Amino acid sequence: MINAKTFLLIIFCLLVSSCSTEYQAEPQELDEWRVSTMAPRYYSAYVDILLITGEKKQGGWRGVVTKYTKLSTHPNSWEGRERYHSGYVIQSSELPGLVYIRWHSLANNVTYDKAIRISDDMRNKMREYHDIRCGKSNKLRPYKNNILLGLAPDGMISIFLNNRCFDNELQFKVQAVEYKVADDFVYPELSEEAQAYVDEHGVPVGIW
Repeated sequence: MINAKTFLLIIFCLLVSSCSTEYQAEPQELDEWRVSTMAPRYYSAYVDILLITGEKKQGGWRGVVTKYTKLSTHPNSWEGRERYHSGYVIQSSELPGLVYIRWHSLANNVTYDKAIRISDDMRNKMREYHDIRCGKSNKLRPYKNNILLGLAPDGMISIFLNNRCFDNELQFKVQAVEYKVADDFVYPELSEEAQAYVDEHGVPVGIW
């Protein structure tokens, strides 16, 4: 016959086992991701087209990242508070196969465009589950689900993976090509502060 003390111990063990099983349940698959853009500080970019094709090539998405891209904290870096949540959010377990972007570099009044292929390796990194929490809320953020496009004024694009819990992880770089705009196209102006910086330092090439 089981005494009360033994019975309570069994119940406790079952409860602990149940909690442990719930905590170790299979993680949910990645079903939301985004494409974000950033320009170096003072070298503003204006994005007017963002097209994304799914990896299965059966559909795609078109959205606005934010016309004026977020700026990094330094002219020669891609770090910044907005680097992981300034983008176009897509709720889908299908990841991108191709990203097409066209943007206007306001520091030198040049327009660029580029189709960027996303590799299987990069998609696998996005789907990799990490049991990691961060931030004031200590919220679980297990995926590197933000594709950050660093848009340099010389047309170089740096492609990173990140999210709130992960720093920028450079995947590769590609060189965009100049896009011929209409003769009457008017480029938006830089801020006074940015224009003063560009007037003093110019538009470097090959540093991003």
